[in-house]
Amino acid sequence: MMEWNKLDKQQSAHILEHIAVASDPSLFSGNTSDASFKPLPFYQDYMIYRITNYATIPCFSLDFLSDGESFHLLDGSPSPINLVNMKGSLYLTESNVIDYTDFYLSNIIGEDGDIFMLRNLDDVPFMDSLGRDQQMELEKKHTLPEVIKDTTTGNLNVIADLFYGGTLLKAKIIVDNNGKIEILPNEMIMSTTIGFNKQ
Repeated sequence: MMEWNKLDKQQSAHILEHIAVASDPSLFSGNTSDASFKPLPFYQDYMIYRITNYATIPCFSLDFLSDGESFHLLDGSPSPINLVNMKGSLYLTESNVIDYTDFYLSNIIGEDGDIFMLRNLDDVPFMDSLGRDQQMELEKKHTLPEVIKDTTTGNLNVIADLFYGGTLLKAKIIVDNNGKIEILPNEMIMSTTIGFNKQ
């Protein structure tokens, strides 16, 4: 995924004006907050904006999907993503569906808790909490995500390793043409339950 790009003060102020409508106006101000954005390869008109308040200890951030005018708070539910998808901004291809699936899973809280796609093991946030034997087992069993197109339905299926419900497993993730996702667990990678909270 792409890196965050920081907006200048004037651009941040413009974004903060809109954010005040979409969230609590007292949360952010131009003096204590700034905004950054990240393009998303699967959206034609929308980007993800991150607003950070540095006046609190610790500082905190909220993420929004926005076309620059309408702002949809990423609140852990699928609703804001599904709403943007229904506006016709989603453009899924075999080359960007893994990025989309990673984005979707990173921004929702499932029925069994956090979901995290394992792409590069160097970026896995809980690796340090695993014993050396467990790390070696994960490195041995881990495979990179791959895409398989279902020629019958037109859906794009992502085969990937997931942290899901406190467990590491291999799964088939069905992504339909509207961007809705269904996870079908295939097999467990490790039997150890891991505690992990997304940042």
